[in-house]
Amino acid sequence: MNAAGRVILAGVIAASALVVAPSAAASEGSVPAEVSAYATDPDGLVSRLEEFVGVGADGKGIDFDETTETGQVNRAFVFTADWLAGTATDTPVELANQWTVPVSIHEKPVGLAIIWINPDTVRPELSEFIQEIDLAAALADVPAETYLVRDESHEAWFTLVGTTLTPVAAEGSAISLARYQDELAGTPVEEPEEGLNLGTVLSVGMIALVAVVVVAILLIPMLRRRRREAE
Repeated sequence: MNAAGRVILAGVIAASALVVAPSAAASEGSVPAEVSAYATDPDGLVSRLEEFVGVGADGKGIDFDETTETGQVNRAFVFTADWLAGTATDTPVELANQWTVPVSIHEKPVGLAIIWINPDTVRPELSEFIQEIDLAAALADVPAETYLVRDESHEAWFTLVGTTLTPVAAEGSAISLARYQDELAGTPVEEPEEGLNLGTVLSVGMIALVAVVVVAILLIPMLRRRRREAE
């Protein structure tokens, strides 16, 4: 593993020391025993999924029946604030309070559940459910020594090995951390449409008024003179 990878791993180990009784994970990052238990407990994750995205009174929703299964639990990482700011840093990613769990019914993926540990209760809970079949299928088996990175602002997921990012269940080829950082820095920001400039309107109106006054000053005496001559 290169220097950057060792620095990232050091941060993982340090943060993991704060977690009680972590269990092994396929990808990098710790999975606490309580998170694993919540993911597999019928009264845990699946029960909450039934409550929030299951079949409702209107008959719509996902039917989480007895064939519902949860898959590999993986710790999610996010890009650090320094890295997103374009700063050269040895820690481009950091641990997030998120764990991904692919959910399947009849052995077919239906979506990806995100678990977090609620700071108020210090208990694992369902945070969100992403109903994307391809994403759930892709994260069913994340290799070891791989960091699972979420770029939530761009709705993107990557696997990070060394300094190479690979999009998960999305179009695009592998890209280096440095290149992706440059691309984010160069992302154009939509400027708000300029509204009606009141100052400009007043200026134009004032110019028009002055023009009318000047024309009146010049034109009225001339008209009076011609009228007297005609008389």
